[in-house]
Amino acid sequence: MTELAHLFSPITIRKCQIRNRILSSGHVTSFARDGLPTDQHVRYFERRARGGIGLIVMEAQAITPHCNPLPTVIQGWRDEVVPWYRKISEAVHAHGAKLFAQAWHNGHQNTSFASWVHSQSCSDVPSAAIGEVPAVMDEEDIQEAIRQYVALALKLQEGGFDGVELHFGHGYLPQQFLSPYSNIRKDRYGGSLENRMRFGMEVIEAVRAAVGEDFVVGIRASADELIPVGLTLEDMKQVMPLWAKTGKIDYLNITVSTYKSAAVGIPPMMIPPRPFVFYAAEIKQLVDIPVFAAIRINDPVTANDIIKNNEADMVVMTRATICDPDLPKKAREGRLDDIRLCVACNEGCWERTEHGLPITCMQNPEAGREGVFEIRPAVKRKKVLVAGGGCAGMKAAVVAKERGHDVALYEKAAELGGAILIPAKTASRQELGQVVRFLKHELARLGVEVHLNTELTPALVEKIKPDVVIVATGGTTVDNPAPDVVGPDAAIQIEPGTPVVTAEDVLEGKATTGQRVVIADCQTYMKGLITAEVLADQGKEVTVIMPMPMRLLRNAPYDMDGPTMGIQMLNLALRKVKLVSGFELKKARPGNVVLKNILTEEEQELEADTLVTAYWRKANDRLYKDLKVKVKELYKIGDCVASRRLIHAIYEAYKVAMDI
Repeated sequence: MTELAHLFSPITIRKCQIRNRILSSGHVTSFARDGLPTDQHVRYFERRARGGIGLIVMEAQAITPHCNPLPTVIQGWRDEVVPWYRKISEAVHAHGAKLFAQAWHNGHQNTSFASWVHSQSCSDVPSAAIGEVPAVMDEEDIQEAIRQYVALALKLQEGGFDGVELHFGHGYLPQQFLSPYSNIRKDRYGGSLENRMRFGMEVIEAVRAAVGEDFVVGIRASADELIPVGLTLEDMKQVMPLWAKTGKIDYLNITVSTYKSAAVGIPPMMIPPRPFVFYAAEIKQLVDIPVFAAIRINDPVTANDIIKNNEADMVVMTRATICDPDLPKKAREGRLDDIRLCVACNEGCWERTEHGLPITCMQNPEAGREGVFEIRPAVKRKKVLVAGGGCAGMKAAVVAKERGHDVALYEKAAELGGAILIPAKTASRQELGQVVRFLKHELARLGVEVHLNTELTPALVEKIKPDVVIVATGGTTVDNPAPDVVGPDAAIQIEPGTPVVTAEDVLEGKATTGQRVVIADCQTYMKGLITAEVLADQGKEVTVIMPMPMRLLRNAPYDMDGPTMGIQMLNLALRKVKLVSGFELKKARPGNVVLKNILTEEEQELEADTLVTAYWRKANDRLYKDLKVKVKELYKIGDCVASRRLIHAIYEAYKVAMDI
C-alpha cells in the first residue's frame, strides 16, 4: 500500500533482513510450565508471524534462578529450553518473520516468594514496587551474572533465533546498576556515570564476543525512569550513544519506566496514543544504529508516520498485534477498516499476566488460545437469532455468521452497543467506542441481518422458528443499594427525600446533582471512579466511598488492572476528588450521609447534597427464562448470565457461537 510505504519497507539490522518495520516486543505470556516454553508459545508466535509482522521479540528469558518470580517465567538458564527454542524459531521463520528474545535479570524487582531463591542487586535497595531487600552482589556475583547473559545468548543462537535483546530497561538489573536511585555502591561499579555503566558495558562486550559477528545483539532500555532521583532523558542521552559507539550492539529499543512507574510504561486508554515516541526521536538524533519506538502505538497510519518523519526505524505494536495478529497483513492490503484496534484496556494482556494467568485479549478471545479457538465452518448451517445488540450479542452474531450460519440480530434500542456506550461517552473511556465501531463494521461486512428498535419477544421467536437463539439482553442497574456486599448485616438506610441517582444516569446526562456529591462505590467499580471524574469536571465537590482499604486496591481484580487504577487515581487526585477508603455507606438522608468503618464500626458523617450509587448490575434473563421450554437450542451470554466485565461477555459470545 503506497500510503504506508515507509512502514512496509524492509530494514537490515546487522545481517538480518526484516520485511517491514512492525515488531512485537517482549511481553509476558504466562504460557510456561515448570519453567519451560510450551506448545502454546509455538502457536502464539506462529500466529503473529502468519499475520505478516516483521520481527517478534520473545518474552524475557530468566538468566538465573535469582530471577524467577513466578512458575510461568521461562528459566533460560536450563539446557532444556534449547529444543523449545528450535520449535518456536522454525514456526516463526516458516512465515517469513524474524525472531529475537530478551535476556533478563530483574534484580531487586524479583521476589523469592515462589522460588525460595533470594533476589540480588547492585545494592541492598529494595524496589519500591516489590519491597523485597536483595542481596548485594560482590564482584564474583557480577562476573557470574555476565556469564549467565552469555549463556542465554548462546542458547538462543543454538535454538535458531536471529538475535538477542539485552533487557537493560524497566528497572531491571543493568538499569539498577546504572541508576542513582538504586546504585549506592562505593567500588568500581558505583559512583560516577562511567562506573555505573561498567556492568552493562561488560555484558555487551562479553555477549558480542561469544555470539560472533553475524548474530544480532540489541538493547531495550528506559529513556526515563520517571521516578524521583531516577535516570532522566538527559542522563540516557549520555549513556545510549556510548553503548552505540562500542560497535557491538545493533539497535536500541526505547521504552520508559521501572516497576514503580509501570502505570505509564503500560499506559491504559486514558493516555493518548504514542505518548513516548519523542524519547526515541531524541535518541535517534544521537546514534547511528536503528532505534525502535514503543508504547501505545496502535494503528498503522500512526506507525507509518513515525517512520516517515524519521522519529524511529521500527515501531513496537505489541498490544496492537495481540488484539489483531493480522494487522500487518490488513494494513499492507489497504484494509484499514478491517483492523481490530487495540483500545489499551489491559484486561486480557497485562492484568491476567500480572496475576500469573495466560495472556489473552478482551476483543480477541483467540489470543493465547491459538489452536484451540479458531473459526471453523459449521457442520450444519442453522438459523440463529441473537437477542441484544451489545458487544456480546454483536460478537456472537459475527462469529456465527463467519462460521456460515444464517444470523439475525435484534436490538430494542435505536443504536447498537449496549451498556458500553455509557462509559464510551466519557473522556477516560471513550476508546471503548472503537470496540463498538469494529463489531458494527464486521456485522456490515459479513451481511448480518440487523433489526434496530425491535425487541425479540417470545411471540416473534415463535413466528420465525429459528434453530438457535442466543440471549444477550445484558443487565439492569441496581438503583437501590439494599444489603451492602461488604457487610451482609449492614442494610443501607435511605431516608425519604434524600436525592439519590445512579452513576449510569449521571454518565448518560439523565440526572443532575447538587454541589456536594458522595459516590457509593461498593467494589471500586470503574464506573464509580469515572463518574467522579465527570462530576469533578463539572465543578462539583466529589467524595468517593470505597469500602476496601486503599492498600488492598492494587490487588483487586474487579474491573481495573494496575496501570488503569494508577492513572485513574492520578486523574482523581488532580481534580481534588476525595477518596474515603475503609468505610461503607450506612445511612443517607437530606444534607448528609453516615459512613461506618468496616473494621471498628465507628461512624462518620459527611455533608452531601446528592448521593450517587455506583453498584453492580443484575442479570436481565427474563427472555431466556421465557424461551427455555420453547427453544431447543438456547444460550445466554454476557451480563444476561451475571454482570461481569467486557472480556467475559466477548469470550462467552465467541465460545457459544463456536459451539453451535
